[in-house]
Parts: sequence; structure tokens; C-alpha cells
Amino acid sequence: MKTLKWILLVPVLVFFFVWVGHQKNTSSPQPLPKLIELPAFELKNQEGAPFGNKNLLGRVTLVNFIFTNCPTVCPLLTKKMSDLTKQISNPSIQFLSVSVDPENDSPEVLKKYGDKFGVDWTRWNFVTGPLEKISDVVVKGFKVVFVRDTKDILEITHGEHFVLVDKQGTIRAYRMISDEESKKEVVSLLEQLA
Repeated sequence: MKTLKWILLVPVLVFFFVWVGHQKNTSSPQPLPKLIELPAFELKNQEGAPFGNKNLLGRVTLVNFIFTNCPTVCPLLTKKMSDLTKQISNPSIQFLSVSVDPENDSPEVLKKYGDKFGVDWTRWNFVTGPLEKISDVVVKGFKVVFVRDTKDILEITHGEHFVLVDKQGTIRAYRMISDEESKKEVVSLLEQLA
């Protein structure tokens, strides 16, 4: 009788483990869609060296948009990026902050700003350039909001999304980081792309 129970129980157990394995496979994250291929661009980084779309190739890049005189959201965006650089050790993931106030954010100013946040300069670049180029890169390239009607820094409007770019220079996602859950999601998506 015990043998009959085992004979009947084994197929049930096999079915259960196969079903559990199938559920894990179907609940794994779907690959991110390919949204926009970034056009060619070239700006200058915090060292005054050229930095452009070619520097994005071969590494996954998390991008945000800031300016150093920003009195409101930019320090928070930079802090969030800084936190992510400390959580992610994968060398194939890099970080990029694009200044939307090039008249005030020279490479030297960006370097000092990054130093205040303890930037790891081997993985994180801050870039600037002429206003027209910055506008093209932000609006036409990354498809992020950027409005500057006057020279008043309080009149600069820019997107607060983080942009995930794959190793081929293609935008794969836009994400807001508002809490620990959204931060974890961004980390997971970056690792998935890497």
C-alpha cells in the first residue's frame, strides 16, 4: 500500500515542480522595448574633454538632467544618482548628468559640484556645452523637456526623469525615482540591460 502511495505521489510532485518552474519563467521581467536611438552629439565633460554618444557605446548609462545653481530639485536628483552609484558596482554601468545651464556650468564648476557629492569620476560624467547644443541633446536627442526663456535660473524647466540607455546607445526607459521601490526598479532594469 505504501508503494502505491509513492507511485501516485511522485507524478504529482513532478508536476508541481515543473509548474512552479514555469511560473518563475513566465513572471521574469520582460525585456525593455527599444525606444529611441540617440543621434550623434558631442559635449564637454568636467575635465573639458569631449564626451558624446560614442562614450555611451559598450556600457549601460543612466542619465539625468541638472544644473548646479538649481535651488530645488537638482540637488535631490544628484543625490539620488549618487546613491545609485554606491548601490551599483557593475563596471559596465555608467552615469551621466547633463547640465541645462551651460552659461554658468563650465567644466570646472561641474567638477566642483560633483566633488561635493563624492562622485566616482571613473563611472560618472557631468557634461556641458553651448546652449543650442544642450537644447538639441536634451530635447531632440533624449526627448526630455527643457525650456529656458530668460537668463533667470528660476525660469529653467527641465525633465526630472532618469533615462536608461543601453550599450548600443538606444534609450530603453524613462523612470522617476520617488521612493525606495522605484530606486530598486531602476537598479534592476540597469542590471538587466548590463
